[in-house]
Amino acid sequence: MTTVPESDDTLRYLGGALILVVGAIHLQQYLDFINDVPTIGELFLLNAAGAGAIAVILATRPRSLGALSGIALSAGALVSIVIALTSSLFDYSEPSLRFPIVLAVIAELAAVLTLMAYLGRRRARSEDPEHPGAGRAPAGTRSG
Repeated sequence: MTTVPESDDTLRYLGGALILVVGAIHLQQYLDFINDVPTIGELFLLNAAGAGAIAVILATRPRSLGALSGIALSAGALVSIVIALTSSLFDYSEPSLRFPIVLAVIAELAAVLTLMAYLGRRRARSEDPEHPGAGRAPAGTRSG
């Protein structure tokens, strides 16, 4: 059985914690006021639920799918807030950069960078001819 280097685990766990922060902020904002906003309220709740699921995957499975999902969730949230700040998203416009938005943007950017670093390390390790099992998934696992 091949083990994952400790630094890879650290990046994966940190990415999961950042995704959890993103979800917690979306849940807090949903419960505070955004639940009354059509479509956006549901999207905030879905973001929180998705973040929880992705954080569990990142905490329990050293696979690329969890990291890719976390990147997609965070990048989607970043694009959404830019649209809401500069124009309108589903008839909702964000009037200012409130503290929860700034905190969420920081966590989302950090999650994207951390999870990209995790994926980069996994890829580099899998292509390293000095690494046992390079170019193939460890026994008992599926790639992806």
